Amino acid sequence: MKTAQSYLYTAWKRLIAAYLLAALIGLATGSLLVNVGNIPPERIFEASTKRLSYALPAFDRGTEHGIDMGVLLFAWNSLGAMVTMSFIYTAALFDPDHRQASPRWLRKVFCGKTRMKLLCYLPGCAQIEAESLRRLYVWVMVPLLGILLLGVESGLQVSTATYIFGSFRTAFLALLPHGLIEIPAFSLAGAVAYSAHLQMAARARNNQIRMVFQQMATHRRTLPIKTIALSVVGGLLVAGLVEAHITPWLMQMV
Repeated sequence: MKTAQSYLYTAWKRLIAAYLLAALIGLATGSLLVNVGNIPPERIFEASTKRLSYALPAFDRGTEHGIDMGVLLFAWNSLGAMVTMSFIYTAALFDPDHRQASPRWLRKVFCGKTRMKLLCYLPGCAQIEAESLRRLYVWVMVPLLGILLLGVESGLQVSTATYIFGSFRTAFLALLPHGLIEIPAFSLAGAVAYSAHLQMAARARNNQIRMVFQQMATHRRTLPIKTIALSVVGGLLVAGLVEAHITPWLMQMV
């Protein structure tokens, strides 16, 4: 019988593999859009970095007050990682047997009875009949969807930056140094919830509602959350400092 730690390790490896695959797809897609679709690479690059642009005003204010850019990047990435890890705790809000518990208004939203038919298109959802399990199944799958999006964005950035800078090596180097630390750290944060997804999948498809929520609670208690959080935060701190200081230096050397 697999332990919570073994599920966590499996989820971590799968998320890293998913990122790499998505990055290759993004790389190929970017090249096709530029060469076949005749879309300016600058436009694709701007779209692929849109999420980061929302944080730029905060970064500008921070640097104006003397805060190191590496620390600002660390804070931004850590916030996203901690939100992702919190999915393992908010999963309990889908439990229909505790709909009247506090916070009642939030549980009412999570435990909606309306069948979310669009979710059937996600892998494994078609066999799940209980709506609470369907929603929970997708909720703890979000880290996988997020890492796929991040991978596609990275691939698009490298492929389009190749045309902008005129060098694939330069474009690749802009992501590689901090990415070697950042992606495993992000994946570890996502593996907390995604490992629960892997563990619950079989019982969810058999619509064993009570067993699934009991299993989810046990899985959450068994995981070394504090150790994982410290590892993620430490990795993202190093990645932020590398991105702010080492990567620009390497770019100048190239």
